[in-house]
Amino acid sequence: MQCLVLRTRSTRALDRINSLAHISTRLFSTSPSHLRLKQVPQLSSWYKPEFEKKAYIPALPARLPRSATQIAPASSKWFIHDANHRLNIINDKDHTILTPRSSELRTSFWSQHESITVPLELTSTTPDRGESFNRVEDAPLKLLLTYLSSNSPSTPQHSIYLAQCDLSSLPRSITDDIPTPSLLQPSSAIKGDIYASSLWLGRPPTYTPLHRDPNPNLFMQLAGRKLLRLLPPEIGNAVFEDVQNHLDHNHASANIRGDEMMAGPEKLALHEAIWTDDPSVNRYADVLATYSLETEVELGDALFIPKGWWHSVKGVGEGITASVNWWFR
Repeated sequence: MQCLVLRTRSTRALDRINSLAHISTRLFSTSPSHLRLKQVPQLSSWYKPEFEKKAYIPALPARLPRSATQIAPASSKWFIHDANHRLNIINDKDHTILTPRSSELRTSFWSQHESITVPLELTSTTPDRGESFNRVEDAPLKLLLTYLSSNSPSTPQHSIYLAQCDLSSLPRSITDDIPTPSLLQPSSAIKGDIYASSLWLGRPPTYTPLHRDPNPNLFMQLAGRKLLRLLPPEIGNAVFEDVQNHLDHNHASANIRGDEMMAGPEKLALHEAIWTDDPSVNRYADVLATYSLETEVELGDALFIPKGWWHSVKGVGEGITASVNWWFR
């Protein structure tokens, strides 16, 4: 009886996907490797009325343009940036913003904070036991700093990631360098209630699985690069439910970054569902091509993720990747 119930739930989820998508089986006119997903639209400025009208009120994802006045002081105080820059130079009035190829820790800043404790995610891969994941809530920051300073290879057997570290738990000598954007101050549309805020610091490949947030989210990149894919609430609900049913999971929560989402079969299934574009491998590839949005953020870029929009995040490229976000109402 239980198997019948699971198959019924899975069928319902697929029916929801198909009814919402109206996808042709011959959607791809080019090979999957050349698939280009729709990009998150970018606003023309940080002008608050435009943000509210085009993004916040209609609950649509949007990028905010790189602006010298909006880049957090942390980007220059915490990191040393490669002198060799990418070609995408952003002219911002009287400022020229160069995007570094990579960034590393500024030792003179971080050495002052080695003794504080932070939440760290530890991932290990061994031939005999596969991948394991463990989150330690009160680990010494020095452990992370030592790992990040070692210039670990891009595919390490062991990785350490500062993930979802509550800003209120950090000393002011750190939080003063990442002030809350004026965009989130109270207005007729925004209450100005910062529900929570977090710092993220690691070395690629970092990863956050498919999930949704219970509140709107403003995400800002301080250093390095991250790639994000997003799905509308209804589509994301259907994909997540279908993945869980195929794994025989009945009580998964998409609002909790649980251990089961960070290693093992569930991590693999969610990763494939969102990041594999080949329809011969990924049963959701057509859904991604029709409904998903993609964007890559670099130093100074910001992204608005509306409440309920599903998203997955990957750290990519070289050097350190660092981000901060604010969940607000």
